[in-house]
Amino acid sequence: MTTHLRESDNYAIEVALGGDIDALEMTMRVYNGALIILPPTPESLALVNWARELVEEAFHPLDPTTAQHELDVDRFVEIAGPLKPRFIHHPKTRELQKAYLKSLGFDANRTYLDVPRMRVVTSDGYLKSGIGLNLPLHRDTWWSAPLQQIQFWGPLFPMSRHSSMDFYPYYHRMPMPNTSEEFNVYKWNTTGRKNAAQHRKGEDKRGIPRPLAAPEHPGAVQIVLPVGGMVLFSANEMHSTTANVTGKTRFSIDFRIVDADNVRDGIGAVNVDDSSQGVALRDFRRISDEADFPPEYIAKYDSGLEEADPEMLVFKPEGVGM
Repeated sequence: MTTHLRESDNYAIEVALGGDIDALEMTMRVYNGALIILPPTPESLALVNWARELVEEAFHPLDPTTAQHELDVDRFVEIAGPLKPRFIHHPKTRELQKAYLKSLGFDANRTYLDVPRMRVVTSDGYLKSGIGLNLPLHRDTWWSAPLQQIQFWGPLFPMSRHSSMDFYPYYHRMPMPNTSEEFNVYKWNTTGRKNAAQHRKGEDKRGIPRPLAAPEHPGAVQIVLPVGGMVLFSANEMHSTTANVTGKTRFSIDFRIVDADNVRDGIGAVNVDDSSQGVALRDFRRISDEADFPPEYIAKYDSGLEEADPEMLVFKPEGVGM
């Protein structure tokens, strides 16, 4: 991993335009705090357009981005709830993810892929909990993400800075008091994740990791991408959902990869302030043949098993709704 040469690099973010950066170099730069912006490609557009097709089909005849103005919250959740797992677990989704990663040069024999997510961020506080959760300030590591995790995120419809994500440069390597010590990913698999659709109004009470105080340095970078564009960032990157005030619902997708060789060798981002239990490596499968993540690699990072249901070490959603 690259050594920081300047003190200022500890609270700064590199923003780099990808497209011609080698996959291994992108990986190392992301571990070191870079945000890599990837322009649209035929492969990324195929994935995004597929997701968009499912969204438009689910909300037909309404425009998905403005449907919140014509539906009550319960009806909106009835539509969006099944939509998300349909995209997540459809075989076509994974095929398109793999094609995109191959086009970027990621090694299929050492790259492991999690299931994707579809995010629904409504405008002006219409739905802020459960499936429409506005994620507070956090690092993915607080949610038991491995330090080798790299996340891809991109919008399904045109967006602006007012419906984006906030990244906090000062906290790249600066700690923040947080509740991650109360989070166990295996307990979350058992209760929190599957109960998302039950949360529709007010604060989400599912034990989500949160900061214990407002940031002392709240300056944020907001990424604006074209449809088909993606931003890559590390599990250690401090970020949150931008408060959507556009009058339109933001639909986006994100997915995560892990390089198994780096997990084996202990190469990754720096753990700044995470105390969560468990590790989400069991959710990743090798893209070449769908093999499970090597258990001997997981054992090096695992914890919290005494509180876990052995059947829920990997999340098993119900009602896929294919």
